[in-house]
Amino acid sequence: MNEKHDLTEYVDKLYTVALGKVGDTHVAEDIVQETFLAALQTLAKGKEIENVWSWLLAILSNKHCDWLREKYNKPQISFEEYPFDIPEEEAESDDTSEKLEVIRRELGYLAQMHREVMVRFYMRGEYLEKIARDLNIPVGTVKSRLNAGRTQVKKGVNTMENYTKQSYDPDTLMISCSGMQGFNYEPFSLVKANDKLTPSILILAYEKPISTTELAKALGVPAVFVEPIVEKMVKGELMKYTSGGLVYTDFIIYTEKDRQATIQKQLNVADKHFELFWREAEQALSELRAKEYYCRQSSHAKMKLEMHFSVKMLLNAHIRVRNEVTGIMPYSEYPYRKDGGRWLAMGQKYSSAKNPEEEPSRIYGISGEAGIDLKNVRDAKYLDLRKYDTSLGYYPNEYYEKEYIKWIYELYCNVPTEESQVGDHVFAAVDSFLKNGILKQENGLALDIPVLTQDEYRDECKLADEYEGKISKDVREVLLPVFESGAVKLPAHLKSVPKWMQYMYCGDSVPFAVILKAKENGLLFEGVDYPIPASVLVVGK
Repeated sequence: MNEKHDLTEYVDKLYTVALGKVGDTHVAEDIVQETFLAALQTLAKGKEIENVWSWLLAILSNKHCDWLREKYNKPQISFEEYPFDIPEEEAESDDTSEKLEVIRRELGYLAQMHREVMVRFYMRGEYLEKIARDLNIPVGTVKSRLNAGRTQVKKGVNTMENYTKQSYDPDTLMISCSGMQGFNYEPFSLVKANDKLTPSILILAYEKPISTTELAKALGVPAVFVEPIVEKMVKGELMKYTSGGLVYTDFIIYTEKDRQATIQKQLNVADKHFELFWREAEQALSELRAKEYYCRQSSHAKMKLEMHFSVKMLLNAHIRVRNEVTGIMPYSEYPYRKDGGRWLAMGQKYSSAKNPEEEPSRIYGISGEAGIDLKNVRDAKYLDLRKYDTSLGYYPNEYYEKEYIKWIYELYCNVPTEESQVGDHVFAAVDSFLKNGILKQENGLALDIPVLTQDEYRDECKLADEYEGKISKDVREVLLPVFESGAVKLPAHLKSVPKWMQYMYCGDSVPFAVILKAKENGLLFEGVDYPIPASVLVVGK
């Protein structure tokens, strides 16, 4: 860009002119945004402008014509009469639009407070009022941050690079797994919650093998920062090298499109055929409620045991039908990992512009059952915390480690805090445990989930297994069609993903949709207004 042209001083004046033309603040902001981007692109190509204000007004007039043409379906207007270059408009694509190339490089280097408003305003097209409302700041603060951001962007747009969206507005990647975790809770511990660079590398290396140099250029960071992360991911078995020295992500990554592919079909099945699913489930719950180990639980713990049992029974019934389509992958076929675990990783990619909690797949989804066992904790020879996560309650994953399970058992045994054998850092989890229904405040902290002996847990599993078989036979014919579409298509180079993972989102929302339907009909969890995590502490003595 020619340094003598400072466009930022004209932004407010352009907005006033645009508002006078269209009489709508939102449309005026859009037109000014497009004007500013077109001008930046032209200046980045070395164009010398004598009268900047007149030039900007001409571009604004052009953008206003575009808006009118779109609004009233007018014919295309020729720009040949203008004595200056108008940047060619191309169809917008995810990461290659010429219009975005001008500012995306420097966006990646802005401080978070400036980058956030710039991305929202220029990349997502959000209005000033919406940005201010979402960030809980005055509109004037939004304008000042935009001004500061534009000033910094202006200084660095001379050199254009092919930086991707992942460099300035990164998607989120959440890691999960099927199987047994490693000694240090791999694969979860390989990608930390506050780490932005590692997930971005994994996302960019998913669709095709790529070099570390290409990764560095795409992310706008020196290769020296990328290389050690790649080595860590390869060592941790989340990535692999090709024979040619390229690297790729070696596990499936699901997108919003994958998760939503058959969601409506699944909800329709659960609604239309609810009685087929619930007939046997209701009988199974009746038998569970007669068990001695159910009756001795507190009222809250009873509901959580019912949740654990219902999820186990209905989810496994669904999996039995899915296995007809994908085949069964026994645990004996899971790969042994260098970290001592035996797991298969999965990733969930979420757009930074959307709230994952609002996705239907999160509302109706169920995590696979997780277990974490310990030996010889105080008077217990064996501890195991079994859990599923649902939208009605969950055990916080950040505290799903042995130290926290020890503390939970100490609370169950009424061990005073001063006699605890866990580190002080564990006690910081108390607020989260209270919020999520793992603990309760009742004359001090107390456990608020069911506790079963090993024999009792085996009995619960046996009862669930008996009825899941009956349910799967009842619903087989109505459930099979949901697997006919929606299977995830894998990148050609990715060979390690089992078939069942490709079909995981074809029917997995049906079980919890049935549970929510039962709750809605007053058949389950009637009057419950507190979290219901499907968590059970199993104790062997």
